[in-house]
Amino acid sequence: MNNREKNKDRRLNTGMTVLYLLLTVGGGIAIIANLISIQWVHGEEWRARGEKRVADVRSDPARRGNIYSSDGKVLATTVTECDLYLDLYDTIQLDDKGRVRYGNKNEPMETGPIVDSNFNKYLDSACLMLHEAFPQRSVQYYHDRIYGERQKTRPGRCFLVQRGVPYSVWTRICNLPGWNRGVVKSVDMQSVQHQVRAHIYGSMAGNVIGYRNDRRDGTYTGLEGYYDSVLRGQDGLYNYHRLTMSTWLPEDPGTRSQVAQRTDDEHIDTIMLRHRRDGSSIVSTIDTRYQDIAENALRKALHQYNGTAGCAILMEMKTGYVLACANLALDTSIHDFREMRDRNVTVSDVYEPGSTFKTILLSAMLSDPTIKIDTAMQVKVGYKDFGGKNGVIKDDHTLAGRDSLNVREVIEQSSNVGMCELGWMYFGDRRDTLRHLVEKMFPYGKLNPDLRAPEYSTYINDLHASKRDFLNFCYGYSTRVSALQLITFYNALGAEGRMVKPLFCRAIVDGGRTTEIKPVVLNPQICSRETARMMRTMLEGVVEHGTGNNIKNNTYGIAGKTGTSVNYRTHLYNGSFAGFFPSENPRYTCLVVLKDSPAYGRQAALVFKAISDCVVAVDKGLSDGSVKSVWPQLQDDSTMALTRPRLLRGNQDDIRRLYKRLKMPYHSADSSSTWVFYREATDSTRAQYYPYKADEGHVPNCIGMTAKDAIALLNDAGYKVRINGYGKVASQSPRAGQKAGSGRTVEITLR
Repeated sequence: MNNREKNKDRRLNTGMTVLYLLLTVGGGIAIIANLISIQWVHGEEWRARGEKRVADVRSDPARRGNIYSSDGKVLATTVTECDLYLDLYDTIQLDDKGRVRYGNKNEPMETGPIVDSNFNKYLDSACLMLHEAFPQRSVQYYHDRIYGERQKTRPGRCFLVQRGVPYSVWTRICNLPGWNRGVVKSVDMQSVQHQVRAHIYGSMAGNVIGYRNDRRDGTYTGLEGYYDSVLRGQDGLYNYHRLTMSTWLPEDPGTRSQVAQRTDDEHIDTIMLRHRRDGSSIVSTIDTRYQDIAENALRKALHQYNGTAGCAILMEMKTGYVLACANLALDTSIHDFREMRDRNVTVSDVYEPGSTFKTILLSAMLSDPTIKIDTAMQVKVGYKDFGGKNGVIKDDHTLAGRDSLNVREVIEQSSNVGMCELGWMYFGDRRDTLRHLVEKMFPYGKLNPDLRAPEYSTYINDLHASKRDFLNFCYGYSTRVSALQLITFYNALGAEGRMVKPLFCRAIVDGGRTTEIKPVVLNPQICSRETARMMRTMLEGVVEHGTGNNIKNNTYGIAGKTGTSVNYRTHLYNGSFAGFFPSENPRYTCLVVLKDSPAYGRQAALVFKAISDCVVAVDKGLSDGSVKSVWPQLQDDSTMALTRPRLLRGNQDDIRRLYKRLKMPYHSADSSSTWVFYREATDSTRAQYYPYKADEGHVPNCIGMTAKDAIALLNDAGYKVRINGYGKVASQSPRAGQKAGSGRTVEITLR
């Protein structure tokens, strides 16, 4: 090697050495600079990030409260649901030379979460579990879906089989031999498990309970929406510390109330730590027994008359508690009627009520102090020409041959002409007065019930627009109301003018403390008691011998009004019946509406009767001496001595001798009374016999008596008796408590 080459190599080595030194020094300077930056310039930020990897402030979601029925059943609660994903990847194991590997049983060895042997053996079991949870989808549907994905060249590693699988079903699938690793537990770092609200009784009272509008929106309808702040509770905020890679443990806040957290490069937020507070529960006014009867009877009627929707509401008169509220609409996908989450027929639907509005019109007319309407006054019916364009009003064929009725009969027979005659006679030239009287009496404003549902404006047409508008108004058209408003009025009429707000929640339960929701009085007196009693008598006549006589019975009285309005767009009817019972001592109000069907008010009355029969059969409080609903049931052993030989009603001396002969104790509130009736024990009184005396001029109550005692009681009151059957008195006609003159024959049926 010559000197030139040696110098060249030396220079190259020197350059490389210098470059190496420069890089080393530069890298060292950069490292030192970064150390300084990390330690002092951005030290706080990096320390916060490091802390966040082992400590964090996280939320602990509160459990939402339950919704109970008034008879003690759970209507809605929070449950865990899971989305079922499967990892269906599977392949044959190969050795280093690409040959198939075999196991001890000379079978090809497989790799993948679920091997073929376990997959094929338990696939049908998994499909059967899914079918039981979702009956609308067959076992074959799930088999084809899962097996088809498995047979693909590249099967899904995260294949969605079914959303919303109950946690118990999801767990059973996980526990199938060899399937646990194949069930995906999280997707995109999110658990497949989530909390949802479940309606325990399916769609029963669905619109009253309420539905979630949208998973991201987080708002609810019904009671869920109105009492959301009560049910929701408050999420807890805790300091969490990492225990393992995926396990975090909360730290009790103790006396610490806040912690600082950096949210970006410039701002530090102070977060208030707090304990989790689970939501309170609420007790709805819904009684599942009445609700079930209302929904079944309404559904049967809608099927029978090909309706599109309907509602049935039962309200407790004194408190305004809604004991049943069925809202059914046609679901064309299943060809059946059910509670639709986007349609609350009771609150949100408005319609022209037809003849059920005549009660309101006549009540308003009777309340006008400037006129005096005699209910015995004769009014023209059948046909009337009020003059002008479209001034002819006709009644239907049921009044053929009648040219006049008294005012009471106008309501009983539901005469359109008769109502128009009264309206034109007294208010034809002062229509605003009638409108004012109606608006003062009827709750046209929004009722704002304690459940979240759209409540649309109701109205009365301009009664001065035309003569026809005014005449239509007189028999229930030219106005639109909701079913909730209508039952609120009838409830007030039965309560002698006291109007209360409809309530759907009875109490709030927070731990061991119960806060009762008190009744809300909207109007202490919508009309005079005399007017209310007069209207009640007329509504009793509707059922006794008017348009509602198809639900007349001899066990308890009903006061109500049929209504039928035409939907001129569809040429179908809105049939309705509104009233209260027992008419002798009103305690419940009920309204039934069948929308867009060929059904009239008489058909809606049959649904009313099915509901009222259920209430009378269940409510022992109706056995007050005037109305007896059912045979009393046996009590526990402590009262067995009094209950087994019980006679509901009869001669006190005979009953006392019977108890003495059987060597059983006899209890009476008045030992001197000739006639007595039996009443169940209450919180303040024991089970015993009470004195009974029928009001003069009213038919005595013989239900539960022997034939001998019934004949004696009726004869003493001046009535003749006709007997059918044998046993004890099961029914009588005329009904107990009804006005009837002396000498009339009372027919009793024994059973």
